[in-house]
Amino acid sequence: MVSLPTAGRSTLALNIALHNAMQDIPALFTSGEITGKALGQKIIAARYGFDARHQEPEGGWEAFKATAVPELNAMPLLRHGARAGTSARDSLRAGLLTAARTDRTLRLWVVDSLWHFSDLTDEGVDTASAMAELRLLAREHHLAVLVTSQVLTTDPQDPHEPVTAAHLPDGMTARSDRVLVLDRHVTDEPQHPGAITTAATLRRVSGPTPAITLELQPENCRFVPA
Repeated sequence: MVSLPTAGRSTLALNIALHNAMQDIPALFTSGEITGKALGQKIIAARYGFDARHQEPEGGWEAFKATAVPELNAMPLLRHGARAGTSARDSLRAGLLTAARTDRTLRLWVVDSLWHFSDLTDEGVDTASAMAELRLLAREHHLAVLVTSQVLTTDPQDPHEPVTAAHLPDGMTARSDRVLVLDRHVTDEPQHPGAITTAATLRRVSGPTPAITLELQPENCRFVPA
């Protein structure tokens, strides 16, 4: 899943992992872009509908912790903050070990993002090798893997230029079953020309699959069907 910067791909990817975990499908969310604290806040917002950075839960924190903490601990949503130099295999191993301690089998791995696990070479960032390794790990461990990546169009100043296959990182098309683009809509209103709205579309880069229209709820840090 790719998008332009700040479109919300990490939020949507986390929503997908959380949704699976709420269905008792063990999921691992690995991020090299979101701190552990921020990730916890995003999970609370998406699951319980309030912004823990600026709001208190109804009934206060003590009452919230008494009910939410046991639920979150029981939910099979695993998190791993990948530090600089951490390999994709090491991040997955950490998730597999954590799942094994609770007698669960990991089913979904969300990798946020491809660039974090791609080595820098003389030719640039080697995303092709990173995609090949992620594909190999998916097969080795019988996992569904969702990989996110930022992309840029040929004219970043033109918010209406669509993301196409030509903008994808090397290796993504060849190593993916499908590639989805998250487009955040922009407004042409005279007061706020070019401003990003909460409306979004999730579409395939190519093929006849219809697009899905979404709406971002920033205060809850989640996407919902529009």
